[in-house]
Amino acid sequence: MDAIFEKAAFMRHALDAVPSIIMVVDEDVRVLYRNKAARELLKGEKIYSRRAGDVMHCMHSADAPGGCGTGPHCADCVLRGSVNSAFSGKAVLRAPTEVRVSAKGRELVLPALISASVFGMDGVLYALVVLEDISELAELRSVVPICSSCKKIRNEQGGWEPVETYIKSRLPGSPLSHGLCPDCLKKHYPANSD
Repeated sequence: MDAIFEKAAFMRHALDAVPSIIMVVDEDVRVLYRNKAARELLKGEKIYSRRAGDVMHCMHSADAPGGCGTGPHCADCVLRGSVNSAFSGKAVLRAPTEVRVSAKGRELVLPALISASVFGMDGVLYALVVLEDISELAELRSVVPICSSCKKIRNEQGGWEPVETYIKSRLPGSPLSHGLCPDCLKKHYPANSD
């Protein structure tokens, strides 16, 4: 049974089944392989052998002429730091970060967990990098300012919107239903509360 794992096609299919972004990179964080989730996000023909920050459109990849890894912010990059730690013998497991990317002229901030570990093949070391998108989890964990009287929620623009509108705009596809708790049933419909 172990012989099946030695086949490259099997491993590619296994990595493609993982919904998180998986990349194999070298010591300079140059992308050498990407799984299906990464291919859907990082499109184009000139992905391989380029640094991850350049192909991911990191906000800081253009800070210096050399691109990803050469700018003043690159020393604090969790992705690059995780790969460096992995190559120095310390695997990184689920390090939290905010990936800042440029998309259509806007800055997007994507909360993520980054894991990196090194493996060797034919005498060459590579790092396996996993980026888990935790934006929904971060949204749910954030403090939600809610009016103690009408229960409307203050949005990012400072306006107040009904709870249903707030939830639907942030968790599309989440089914909502309405009902009355026993206390409100007694308060609003005393004849039907028995």
